Amino acid sequence: MMAKDTSLRRVLMTETRDLHVRLDDAIGSFADPAAYRAFLSGSYAFRAAVEPALARPGWQVQRLAPLIALDLADLDMPRPALPDAPVLADPAAQAAACYVLEGSALGARLLARRAADQGFTPERGARHLAAQTGSPRRWRQFLDWLEGADIPPAPAVTAARAVFGLALRAYGVKAPA
Repeated sequence: MMAKDTSLRRVLMTETRDLHVRLDDAIGSFADPAAYRAFLSGSYAFRAAVEPALARPGWQVQRLAPLIALDLADLDMPRPALPDAPVLADPAAQAAACYVLEGSALGARLLARRAADQGFTPERGARHLAAQTGSPRRWRQFLDWLEGADIPPAPAVTAARAVFGLALRAYGVKAPA
């Protein structure tokens, strides 16, 4: 009989799956440049709102908001208004926010290909995706850090759900209560 995986990663993944699916659906497939522009605007709103709330929790997330700002400027797009970020006051909340942000790099590989199909490149409009996909071992390194960090699961789940809720609002989706 196999032992049940009770790692913090598994707990966070299981307890946020519903929000993750909603976020993936909101981002969509970039069927056209307008869809990519909407994604870019939402990405900036999300990252610019949450990145300043992260102290150095033992793991340093990639700060993508400045690159997304350059991508917006490439496309003559204004920076969107920022939603209110959740308070990430303790190590569990900080780690959970890092989980959400670092996990987004997994999907960024597919998103970078879709953006390239629309003509957006690391030099114009997709800098942040190039940076996010530039270190393929980063996710594994983050997971190693996460599992060694001795983070209590309950507050981490609460914070991860709040950060996913922030992302949904940034992409214009009503987050569940």
